[in-house]
Amino acid sequence: MECRKNELVKDVPGLYAVADVTLDGKEYYAAASENRGGRVYLVDPVTQKATELFGGQGGVMAILDVKGENAVLFIEEFYPVFDSATAKVIKADLEKKDDGYEVSKRTVLAEIPYVHRISLLQEKDGVYLAAGKLCKSKTDQDDWSTSGTMEIGKYDPTKDKVEMEQIYDGVTKHHAMFVARNKEGFDDLYFGGTEGVFRATCKDSEWNIEHLLSVPTSDIVYMDLDGDGKEELAIIEEFHGNKAVVFKKLSAGMERMVEIPLSFGHVLWGGQFFGRPALITGSRAGDKTLRKFTFTCDGEGRTQIEEETVLDEGQAPAQIFVTGDAKESIVVAANHGVATMAEYRCTED
Repeated sequence: MECRKNELVKDVPGLYAVADVTLDGKEYYAAASENRGGRVYLVDPVTQKATELFGGQGGVMAILDVKGENAVLFIEEFYPVFDSATAKVIKADLEKKDDGYEVSKRTVLAEIPYVHRISLLQEKDGVYLAAGKLCKSKTDQDDWSTSGTMEIGKYDPTKDKVEMEQIYDGVTKHHAMFVARNKEGFDDLYFGGTEGVFRATCKDSEWNIEHLLSVPTSDIVYMDLDGDGKEELAIIEEFHGNKAVVFKKLSAGMERMVEIPLSFGHVLWGGQFFGRPALITGSRAGDKTLRKFTFTCDGEGRTQIEEETVLDEGQAPAQIFVTGDAKESIVVAANHGVATMAEYRCTED
């Protein structure tokens, strides 16, 4: 595999969030800083032209594409370190200007103190906004005396507010969120923290919560990684912990298959890479490396690492996304340690 690295945006202190967004049917990359007054950029992947989007407050923890709309959602006012009592979910409507875009309208969809992760869920009865709260309050950055919650509300593009309701409480250091399409064609929500991994499913507008794993968790991937037709559960163990772990459900329950060393683990991505399942991990300390893994299943049904590839070192990635196709996979990273948004265009040898 060969990867060509392009630095798309440089010198953005606190660069933290990245996302793939679609505007007027065309793909763009979005990136934003977690700092107060931090900058937000939109990048055309073809021309590599970067346009700054103005009007935000900074403290961006997440960027979310809104399908079918020229709009993106942001978590804003979640500043380092955990200074986020005024955090909120913002909708930014975008309109074309010259050869780029500008924000035409900013709307506070929901004020959610300490909201750290968001997703849009497609369910049978419509679209929902899911918001994971890290905790309820803090006296200082080391105060974990209150648990986090999962909040969900019906998203209506014609309305300026989303009415959120709590569907679960009791997740300490609530950090993890992952969305997977189920067999019925709708979205299941995975979330977790110190108490482990939970799954929320929607039926008849009611949310059912299952407790899948009792291992402290800060990030989640749930998918078939080894090609055996059964989903594996991959996590970063502990809060920004020092290893990623792949679990598989066997006859005795959830068993550890693979452990991958990390240092201040901050990236865990799972999806298709060259049309095959892959897992990508990233560390924000130590070697600050971004690595890709593929897996196989042995004759006893146990998951094993097939191949490990170092994508980059010394960058301290905070978030990534992956786009592309079977011939070319593109990793876009918010390399927090070097204040740079980078694109890695990877092709098979």
